[in-house]
Amino acid sequence: MAKGTKELAARITGVKNIQKITRAMEMVATQKLKRLQGRAESAGPYSRKIQEMVARLSASVRDDLSPLLGKRELTRTMNLVVGADKGLCGSYNANLVRKVQEVVAGSGNEQVFHVLGSKGDRMLRAKGVPVEAAYEDVVEKLDFIRVRNITRGLVKSFLDGETDELRVVYTAFISAGRQRTATVRLLPIERDSLLETGEAAGQDDGAQEPGNADFIIEPDPESLLKDLLPKFLEMRVYSAILESLASEFTARRNAMKQATDAADDMINALTREYNRARQESITSELLEVSAGAEALK
Repeated sequence: MAKGTKELAARITGVKNIQKITRAMEMVATQKLKRLQGRAESAGPYSRKIQEMVARLSASVRDDLSPLLGKRELTRTMNLVVGADKGLCGSYNANLVRKVQEVVAGSGNEQVFHVLGSKGDRMLRAKGVPVEAAYEDVVEKLDFIRVRNITRGLVKSFLDGETDELRVVYTAFISAGRQRTATVRLLPIERDSLLETGEAAGQDDGAQEPGNADFIIEPDPESLLKDLLPKFLEMRVYSAILESLASEFTARRNAMKQATDAADDMINALTREYNRARQESITSELLEVSAGAEALK
């Protein structure tokens, strides 16, 4: 039996109201994505160039120049997880949680996690992930100065011996149509891998081999490298946060577009059902009028 026309009309109105919200959220996500994508892409050349410089310089200095370059026996790993503060972004948060679970399952040493993003923090704790600290910052509002302070705190933990390895777990922004969860090792810095394709970038960074370096450095490579290493780490964390934000808003835009399209389909189906119910009601009324007229004869 067809539903009453009043009930169907109310449902159609409700779905249209929800569609207005999802369409507005899609537009907002699109605008934020354009802004964040521009920031992520503009930071890329600087990040790759400082990586190239660090690789060139580290190839010509001794191993004990900085504790950031020294190898350690891994007993405790600290992971910085860049998550989201909100939901309604498809499988973005779920994929990140799955990646963290893979890190925990595949490790042979103690794993602890520092989390950016309140939604990611709650989901990780619900899955029993050992979250040691959660930052209260809103990820979208993080600026470079705050990221620098966070990075310095993590580096201090490494230098103080509280952890033997530092990694970043985030969602790499490959393109508008492709994002993937990634794990990047920050400390200790591996010289051999500095010029290789990073897991986050997913493409050749264009750097040259350190052995081909032929330039004069003042005052000396050691002093320059000591100054560059902290900036290199800060920029790596900042780039990971920018890519995560771009990936998050891409996922949110896609999720809201799918919701808007689904609302269109639902409105069309309800409208057809409403028309059938209205037609049946009119037919029924006509039959009643005809029957009454026949009875009066």
